[in-house]
Amino acid sequence: MLSLLPMRIISLALSLLLLTGCADFMAGWEGQPDRYKDPYAQSDFDGLLGFDANMAEMPVSSRAEVCVILRKRQKDYPADGILLRLMIGRLFSDSCGNIPGILDGVSSISPGSLSDDRVQKLVAIHVEALNRLQNVSRKPAPLECKQKTVKPVLGSKGTIGSTNNENRLLREKLEAIRSMEKHLDENDGVQ
Repeated sequence: MLSLLPMRIISLALSLLLLTGCADFMAGWEGQPDRYKDPYAQSDFDGLLGFDANMAEMPVSSRAEVCVILRKRQKDYPADGILLRLMIGRLFSDSCGNIPGILDGVSSISPGSLSDDRVQKLVAIHVEALNRLQNVSRKPAPLECKQKTVKPVLGSKGTIGSTNNENRLLREKLEAIRSMEKHLDENDGVQ
């Protein structure tokens, strides 16, 4: 119980910092649009990679909060950087939106706006991971139907199958992220 308290405090502090940043963003937007640039709207490699790392370290509840804020920002003030962060965040939280919508949005980004080769590679890696995640999400549907019909017969053992599926999906996500990191590390050594 004591170990949850520091996590909640950290989560609350991160949320407050994020909300404070949102308040500053909204205050500067109306009067002087060039006075403050939203860091989430930027699509530079270091910013995207830093966001990726931060999402990986956040508690699940904080990830969902970040995704909700990003979706609102994207709706109110669309920007490529926010869309790319939603793409990254979707690997960590369902709250970042539906995969087909995110993939459609990312495919509509003009290639000229992603001039950095590293950003293009990062986007390609995340798009592939989302495509895999989407395909994996579709496949278990028939299994879930079968499990529902078998569940009353199995009793408490029916939950083991769904836990194994969740564990398998999480392992695949982790494997995709590790593959992306390895790919990025290899590319950094080449340049």
